[in-house]
Order: sequence, then structure tokens, then C-alpha cells
Amino acid sequence: MVDKFKDILAKIKTERGEVYLFGLLKMDELLEKWTVLLSAPWSTEETKKEDFEFVRDLIKNTLSSEEFSNVARLGILSKDAHLIQLLFKYQSDTEINGETKLNGNIIHQGYIFVSNPNLQVNL
Repeated sequence: MVDKFKDILAKIKTERGEVYLFGLLKMDELLEKWTVLLSAPWSTEETKKEDFEFVRDLIKNTLSSEEFSNVARLGILSKDAHLIQLLFKYQSDTEINGETKLNGNIIHQGYIFVSNPNLQVNL
């Protein structure tokens, strides 16, 4: 499934642009379900619903129905969101194993595909 999320990320970058952070995490009480987190300069409050639907549809169309049923949450957050700021401590292509606590959030397992807090944005 990790390789499929790498494909999803490639499609996101092709169609929308670079991202600050893209991760797949098993968090909190959801021990067997994944949370997908995305932070990108092109996602704004005005476009968040459309961005959510775009990413959700990419995930749904890329994963098998069984894999898709293992995705519990999709969060598209601003670069300034506290959880995103905490996740920036991980470099791109990092696997998280074992329980890690980040300001009250427990990460049981995860993959940080992109962590790019210094992304230069030309708007």
C-alpha cells in the first residue's frame, strides 16, 4: 500500500504542485486504520473542500476497496497547523515504527513521504 501512496503523491504533485507534507499514519485509537495527512501551499480555506474531494478520489481510485476501507481519515491542514509543524521533525522518506507521542497524538506506525517545511512558494 505504501507504493500506491507514492503513486498518489506523484499524481498530486503533477496535477496540483509541490507539498509541504504528505504522510500516512496510524494514530491515536485507530490502531488498524490509516490517517492521510497533507499540507500544501495550493490548498487554501477557499479550496479545501475541492482539494479534499480531489485527494479522496485519487486515493479511492488507486487503492483496492479493502485497502480503501483501511483509511479512516484524510486531513488537509495548513502548514501552520500544530500537528504539521510537529511532523516536520521527520525528514522525507521516513518510516515511523513504535509508539511515538507528538503533543498528545500517539503515532503507532507511519510513513512521511514528503517533509518540506522550507518549500519556496511563488504565488
